[in-house]
Amino acid sequence: MRLARILGVIVTVIAVVTVTRLRLSTDLTELFPRSAEAEMLARVTHVFGGGDVALVLLRGEGAEEVERAARDAAAALRAQGSVAQVLEEAPSPPRDAPDPTAAWRWAGPAAREKLAEALTERGMRQRLRDTRALLLAPGASDAAETLARDPLRLTMIPFEGRVEIAAGARAGASGAFVADDGRARLLVVEPRGRAFDASAAARFTAEAERALDETRRARPSVSLALTGGHVIAKQTEALMKRDLQTSGFLSGALASLAFVFTFRRPRALLAVLPPLAAGTLWTTALAVIFYPRLSAIAIAFAAVVVGVGVDTGVHVYGKLLSARRRGLSPDAAATVARRETWKPTLGAAIAAAGAFACLGLSDVAGMRQLGVLCALGEILTAVAILLVVPEIGARLERGAPPPVLRVPAIAALTATRPRALLALALAVASIAGALVVGAPTLDHGVAALDGASLPAVKTYDEIYATFGGTKGQLVIVSADADASRARARADAVAEVAETLVAAGTIEGFDALGTVAPSLAAQRARLSMRDALDLPAKKALLARVLAEEGFAPDAFTPALEAFEHPTQAIADANLDDPGVAWIARRHLGSDARGTLAVTFVRMTKDPEKTEIARATLRAADPEAVLTGFAALEASLKDTLSRDLPRVLVAAGAIVILVLGLSLRRASAVALAALVLVVEIAIVLLLSRLFGVRWHVYDALVLPVLLGITLDEALFLLEAAKRRASIDEALAEQAPLAAATALTTAAGFGALAVCRFGGLVDVGKVGAIGSVAGLLCALVVIPAGFRVWMPKPRLREPGGPH
Repeated sequence: MRLARILGVIVTVIAVVTVTRLRLSTDLTELFPRSAEAEMLARVTHVFGGGDVALVLLRGEGAEEVERAARDAAAALRAQGSVAQVLEEAPSPPRDAPDPTAAWRWAGPAAREKLAEALTERGMRQRLRDTRALLLAPGASDAAETLARDPLRLTMIPFEGRVEIAAGARAGASGAFVADDGRARLLVVEPRGRAFDASAAARFTAEAERALDETRRARPSVSLALTGGHVIAKQTEALMKRDLQTSGFLSGALASLAFVFTFRRPRALLAVLPPLAAGTLWTTALAVIFYPRLSAIAIAFAAVVVGVGVDTGVHVYGKLLSARRRGLSPDAAATVARRETWKPTLGAAIAAAGAFACLGLSDVAGMRQLGVLCALGEILTAVAILLVVPEIGARLERGAPPPVLRVPAIAALTATRPRALLALALAVASIAGALVVGAPTLDHGVAALDGASLPAVKTYDEIYATFGGTKGQLVIVSADADASRARARADAVAEVAETLVAAGTIEGFDALGTVAPSLAAQRARLSMRDALDLPAKKALLARVLAEEGFAPDAFTPALEAFEHPTQAIADANLDDPGVAWIARRHLGSDARGTLAVTFVRMTKDPEKTEIARATLRAADPEAVLTGFAALEASLKDTLSRDLPRVLVAAGAIVILVLGLSLRRASAVALAALVLVVEIAIVLLLSRLFGVRWHVYDALVLPVLLGITLDEALFLLEAAKRRASIDEALAEQAPLAAATALTTAAGFGALAVCRFGGLVDVGKVGAIGSVAGLLCALVVIPAGFRVWMPKPRLREPGGPH
């Protein structure tokens, strides 16, 4: 035993050094299920690295003041080393000596219709009249050469109207991203570095906020809010650190209160808390070794390990006090406490660890992390407590032990056979009620962060509300080993998306092809242009020019272009600053090939959504349609696969542990009934109080079988050794209350977390722990009074 303690000290010292390397992951793809849609979304997230643009939302009462604030903020941001560029308006169309017949290279379906209309006599006259107005305007001399080459301004048509790029940022006719009559405005900022790089995200967020603070002070009437992938990553990391620290501390505090209440011995915490902290520390060190970064849902392990790990301390210290009440010396009491508790406590710890380990069967990586770490924590804290608590307790309990805590009200609930029958009837009724009302309504969406959790997400919500668009955009991924083919397929999707916008079937979309179409798309569009027979339009253009008061000879370049339409195509320079940031948003590659991504904002109409999905899928049958909204079906499928196998595995482990420990079929059946009633009560209470359930909560349900097992197991073990169930209940009820309440404290501490997934897991776990306690203290005594035979007496120190 001495060698074991020395080894424990060495391991603890190593763990202290190791845990300093713990890193938290802001990558929510670890909460994705295994499916084609989820895997592709994870691939997109990793390829593009969260390298999305940042947005600055400016709002004020006056349009002019907002515009001035935007200019000031843009200048301040450009001075920051972490900012690559700032856009105050959408990219401009090509300006280099335009050939009007090349306009079709950038023309989507709507623009092609306008181009065809511009080539009619009526269309030519209308556009030439607008051209005359431009030539007569002040400063028109700069545009004279351009208009001589393109009097119909055909090259402008593909870029007329609203341009939409990047996360719903939409530009009006002026090119600026404005709404609400200019009282709302957006700046598009390209950060340096990747959002998944914690240092890059922190640097950009700090520098950008510092730059915006200058404008806030100079123009207090205008509000400025920053959002984007880098900002969300930084805020998420801070939130997760807060959740880990707060929930872990609160779990320890609540568990300590329950422990002190049970034993009325505050000094007993000196025996339990050090090994509990050591076990948690060892588990955290293993988390560092096993996982480069800890997922958002797995950070719950600390609070759960603390809350559930105290259970072993309750039983060991309770046995030590019991031995002291029997007159044993402190050292002898320590020996008895370890000898009589190590098997049942390790058995209960192994059962709970096995139930947690069953989460390793889940398709959700974050849940697998949580299951493995909680399983390890269960075993390690139990071992640490068995090694240390008896000796420390012996030194603390030199004086008279405290009297036993009595809970006669619990025994009174089943004191007579009629009461016992009523209790069993209520238990069966709860099972029937749960079957009738069914499981709580499940939220199949990914447990993401919302505006209540992160200011940056709230800013996104305000942008959507002000500039249009909806949350949960559809991500259409055209993946191909050939980069040019991937771009061509994505352009085909964009062509269809534009028609869907015109029909009102979708809210909007943004794609690389809007500003940098692929060579294949350009060839196809020039072919459509040639079907209009531009050479035949030359004479018409010359006549209309003359009739509208223009000298046709002045427009010879335009007329020659009509006679010989260009067939030249060229790929855009994706390194050009005006295009590069858009290209990085839509085009990326990894070892498996190139990803060309189109973002589509759907309407809230389910019928339109189905039509849009079918139409977009037909545009590129090989593409994968994904996005957070698209993962709902995947999570539903995941739950239908995960829940049965996790439930069966956890149930099998529990039955195995019960069989090995109790060795009586009737006792095993009674314990199993307790667990079934517990689950039924959890389902009923969740429906009654409207507790929101998620796929993560549902997967915690089978785990409750293992972590609430010890209340039933220790009560049944005590019944073997006592002359009556009343004596067993008197002995174990306080301990069972303590273990259940400390477990509930561990889960309940998660309620203070700001990550919604952890809050929901905490509520379900806390409800289950309390329900398991009540069931054990009521159903088992009732079962004994109704059908179990009288327990056989055993010697106090005999085997069991």
